[in-house]
Order: sequence, then structure tokens, then C-alpha cells
Amino acid sequence: MIIEDGGGRLGAKATVSEAQRLNISGKNAERVFYISRDEKRAFNAVMPSFSAAAGEYVFYLKNTSNDKNMYIDIIEFHSLQAVHWKIWEVTGTAAAGTTITPKNLNLSAGFDAEATCMGGGATITGLTTNGQLGTHRTTATGEASMNFHGALILGPNKAITIEYDTGTTGLCEIDCRFWYESIRRIN
Repeated sequence: MIIEDGGGRLGAKATVSEAQRLNISGKNAERVFYISRDEKRAFNAVMPSFSAAAGEYVFYLKNTSNDKNMYIDIIEFHSLQAVHWKIWEVTGTAAAGTTITPKNLNLSAGFDAEATCMGGGATITGLTTNGQLGTHRTTATGEASMNFHGALILGPNKAITIEYDTGTTGLCEIDCRFWYESIRRIN
């Protein structure tokens, strides 16, 4: 028997074991692992220590690819103060932040992220919020994460920002892990 891959291409012949059971395998690790290993398009954007105050936009990420969707895996929050964080979909042109270069998680890959990424140091300006996507709280000297498992998808030219909504001015850090996949078009 020949197995089709679901995209109309024929794959290899199926085999059975000595007990007449179909031999199969599956991809059981997190998707980000396979994207990093096989596609070399998994990244982490690290915003190192900065001081933030209530009401400031402290992290910005925009997908600048024309032919790939960006999948947000996990956002980690670290802070010296108790903070209420908000994640927003945004439009506009981000300005005044510090440029961040996301790092490819496959260190043997030569691909850069197709993204505009900015972080703290100064509040990011020029943005209009277009719906809240998440909220999270960290305790003083705490850390927490919001795991989207790749369900937060930024198509071309879509962007998010993170707001340091309420909390005492203090040091904090953010990590954001994401990957890219080509946009699949069905004719």
C-alpha cells in the first residue's frame, strides 16, 4: 500500500510488523522543536533588563514576512515589582523603543527573523490598540508565562505589544518565543 501525504504527493510504501501491525511514527514533540530542527525558523526575542512604569508599552513584535505566518509560542514575564501585564493587537508605526534582534534557536541556521521587534528602555509610541489578547500578573521578584502553544498567529504585517499596565516602576524582562510557517493557500 502507498500512503499519500495529504497534499496529493505519494509517500513511501507502508509496512507491517511480524505481528501484522502497521508500522507508523508520529511527531510528538512540541511543534517549535520540529520547526527549529527542520525549517530553521524558530526564534526567541529577549528583552534584557529595563525599567518600566505603569501604562508604558514595553515590547513590540511585528511580522514583516510577505509569505509566512508568525506563530507565538510563549511569552515569559520577569519583574522585580508586582506587575499587571496586557497583550494587545496593535496597528500603527512603532517608534522610540530599543531595537531587538530575535535569535534563531537553531544555531546552525543562517536565517534571520522577518520581524520588527522593539523593547523597553523608553516606552514604545505610535501604536493604536485593536483588542486585548491576554493579561497576566507577576508577583514581586516573580516570573510567569503566557503559553499560546502557537495559537496566537500573526499574519503578514500584524503586530502585538505588551503593556506594563499597573505596577511600581522597576526592572523587568520579557522573552518571546515564536516560529514561522509558509502560508498555505488552497486553490
